[in-house]
Amino acid sequence: MPAKPEKTKNKATRPRPAETMDKKPIKSRPVEALDNKAIRPGPPSAPNFSTILRNLAGKPTRPVSSATLQAAPLAHFGYGEELTLKDQALARFWQSHHLPAAPAPAIASPRPRAYRTTSKRRTVLRGPYLYLVFGDKISKSQKKGFLESPLEPPEHAAIYAFLQRKLSEPSYRLLASHLNHLIIRGSYREMAVIFNVTKMNGPLVRKLKLAAEHLQNLKEPVTAAFAYLDPTGSDYYFEKRRPDDKIQFKKLFGPPHLEVKFGESRFHFHPTSFSQVNESIVEKMLNQAGAMLAPDGNEHLADLYCGYGLFSHYLAGDYRKVTGIDAEGPSIRAAQANARLNRTGSKCRFIARNITPKAIADLLPLSTEPLALILDPPRQGPQRGVIDAIGERQPEKVLHIFCGVDQIPESLKEWQANNYQIEKVVPLDMFPGTTNLEVLILLTRKD
Repeated sequence: MPAKPEKTKNKATRPRPAETMDKKPIKSRPVEALDNKAIRPGPPSAPNFSTILRNLAGKPTRPVSSATLQAAPLAHFGYGEELTLKDQALARFWQSHHLPAAPAPAIASPRPRAYRTTSKRRTVLRGPYLYLVFGDKISKSQKKGFLESPLEPPEHAAIYAFLQRKLSEPSYRLLASHLNHLIIRGSYREMAVIFNVTKMNGPLVRKLKLAAEHLQNLKEPVTAAFAYLDPTGSDYYFEKRRPDDKIQFKKLFGPPHLEVKFGESRFHFHPTSFSQVNESIVEKMLNQAGAMLAPDGNEHLADLYCGYGLFSHYLAGDYRKVTGIDAEGPSIRAAQANARLNRTGSKCRFIARNITPKAIADLLPLSTEPLALILDPPRQGPQRGVIDAIGERQPEKVLHIFCGVDQIPESLKEWQANNYQIEKVVPLDMFPGTTNLEVLILLTRKD
């Protein structure tokens, strides 16, 4: 789980590995954009990042199944080609929205394929067979009960293939008929299987326990299994409320938490808590965040949407104190517990509160102490007014982390309205093979 301002090359001019494209690079935005002039609105028809990237990529030059394209639309490219396309697409997005500053080249993922530590399949029962699908229905190109994804480790494929065969047996029809999703979460070393089901009663739980016993006999490192109740059959593998009581979430075997380690920091988190899907690049992201914020040991770090304390605990040693804030639930409770794992309790304080303008006013009082802030909201971005409330606190440095590129223009307008300017833009390829990037933007107050 920030540096001084510097001019950076436009992504389109970045040297890449030997695999190159026969496409003319787009013209780079002038580096003078670092003057942070007011952001002009992009044209009403300005395309989103995914559309720009797909247009640059064009159609595959070799046969690729529609199901694979849906799950991993860029995985058929060599990774050097993919990174070049993403650099070019982000530069074009930046230009079309008239954004200041120039993005640095995307930081490559150490694992460009087979990297996902969270994967899922929707289940579809057709006749006697259970199908595991990427979307909501069986695609015409899916001839087998289960399709592999090039973005998932081979262990995930083996576990899914086993469950597809086992749960298609007549003795498991009751369980198969009440499944919404099968989910695998954890790390590259240990994995947990979550059965997302429409009901939880005695007969169904007995079948779940039988299936879980078989998982313990696989050569793949399945260290835990859980059942998650979702009677709505939603499109998401976890409901927004993410229940954790015994009726709605049940441990079938193994420890009650998942574990990851980055550097010398260890983290436990609830199986339904958010965790980055690409374990291989998380330590790079954490180190990049530290480099961009450039702490001097005297500052107070506020970590908004702190989750289980990834940034808070990892960076705590470089700050005088740390305050992590997130909604009530298993994640913030894990953040509090992780203070004991990492011996950061003397520096870190975690508060359960929804991130609203009022919460920021209540929990981060106006002060003369130097304040740095990490804002790492979910994909839809922070609630309206949150950036204004942060601006009133006047942190010297803000690291805004975007897990979706399309939210950047609107948020940057809000930051500029609050007298903040961009110092550095660093994309990370958190999602290789897909049409998305994680983007870290360092902002500072204007003099």
